[in-house]
Amino acid sequence: MTDKKDFADSIRQKLEDWDYQLDRLTARLGDKRDEWREEAKQRIADIEERRDALEAKLEKLESHGEDAWQDIKAGVELAWDGLKTGLLAARSEFEDGK
Repeated sequence: MTDKKDFADSIRQKLEDWDYQLDRLTARLGDKRDEWREEAKQRIADIEERRDALEAKLEKLESHGEDAWQDIKAGVELAWDGLKTGLLAARSEFEDGK
């Protein structure tokens, strides 16, 4: 297995885990006040956009040869950090009972 494949597999696994977390967070929105629910829906939409951007970068990484993947890796890592930060912030805010 190549480093590129290992890296891509790792990010794909993280995406699956975060998809599950995002689904759980979305399902729990019904328990919150209407005004908070609308704000949370907007934050979730932002997170979903970040997730889709990460998926696109990951597909780009997977389609490039071994020589080019290191250049794309930094963008994938940056997109992952943005997705992770957004979801952790939303989950923290949600759990604080805003």
